[in-house]
Amino acid sequence: MTVALPSLPVELWLEVFRWATSTRGDSALYTTVYRPFEPNSIDVIASDDYAETRQTKCALVLVCKRWRRWAIPLLYEDITIPTKFIGLERMLRYGAVPEGDTTISVSPCACLVRRIGLPYSTTVVTSPQPIEPLKVLTLCSSTEVLARIPDFLLSSAYEFDTECPPLPSLKRLDWWHHNEAARTGGINSLPHVLGNAPNLEYLSILDGDLWPSYLYAPPVHLSHLTTLRLRRVNAILVLQMCHWSLPSLRHVVFDRIDSPELFEPFWDAFGQHIRTVELGLSLRFLMHDFLGPVFRGCTHLEELNYYVFLTHVPRPNRPQESLKTIGLHASTNSAFFHVGSADFWSHLRYHLGTFTEATYPALRRVNLYGDWSAVVGDKQFDELVRPLRDRGCTVEVL
Repeated sequence: MTVALPSLPVELWLEVFRWATSTRGDSALYTTVYRPFEPNSIDVIASDDYAETRQTKCALVLVCKRWRRWAIPLLYEDITIPTKFIGLERMLRYGAVPEGDTTISVSPCACLVRRIGLPYSTTVVTSPQPIEPLKVLTLCSSTEVLARIPDFLLSSAYEFDTECPPLPSLKRLDWWHHNEAARTGGINSLPHVLGNAPNLEYLSILDGDLWPSYLYAPPVHLSHLTTLRLRRVNAILVLQMCHWSLPSLRHVVFDRIDSPELFEPFWDAFGQHIRTVELGLSLRFLMHDFLGPVFRGCTHLEELNYYVFLTHVPRPNRPQESLKTIGLHASTNSAFFHVGSADFWSHLRYHLGTFTEATYPALRRVNLYGDWSAVVGDKQFDELVRPLRDRGCTVEVL
């Protein structure tokens, strides 16, 4: 029995498909510009929502020929290169048409790809021959986002040098470093990939625990890079980055830190260019005073964003004459500050109180992110923000 589809314009069907295959974390995978408190891409990929949307895309293309034609762009906009390339290269090169079916005319799927996930298991180098993923990267010439994905049970089969194709369309790179793989260079080496991606705007280093042998790497010049996000790095990578040329760098996100002292050379190299700093969802920012080094190192800081209940109270050593905007996220830390407790209000009072001081003469906005519903209706909150509003600051829940 054939079931007739509702008579809707194609544009509405496409909108329905997009809503059915979207999650709140999608922008965190594709964005190439800084937005406050975007989730980390590694957390988005690990979420159940991400897995469900991929299953939905796969299901849509199996319903009928018409739905297949409409849903193929959604299915191929974000691909993960598998270890075995059965059929993938053919579909990217010639289009996702069932073999032998001449009733469907589609374009090559390679032009649809916006984001590629590249596991290290696919870039093992066991012979001098070019590895298969390089063909895919070359085919997908419009790719904007490349993500290196860790394989926790990966064998160390990296025995020969490899290459990296030109990546002129790449605007974002999410990098997970693998010391054994990096020895082969090319697509397995961060400096080599950066050298082939001249238009990169957003670099996220999820894991950068480098061996000392990688300290002296090829020079890196990224004239368009505006945003740098750091999740886990060691002193070797920090020192390596200090030799990079990043003339457009303006926004830096620290998802976590090992120690504030680790980044002293970083501030010397880039502090004068940085306009925005964000601290991530980590207790380390509460245990260590990281904002002090930020204030000392960023001489032209304009915006500061952090999780207020997971961050040490800021104590600048000099006036912050360029700081105009503060962003505070309400994500709570129940281990230390239960909502509504005396410690909770005391900690919030210290943070908001410090911004009423003359140390912040240019401050004009305090943006509140996350769920502040349990706070903003309380009389104590009104008392805390009144001094800020009296000095002309806008305090707003976004």
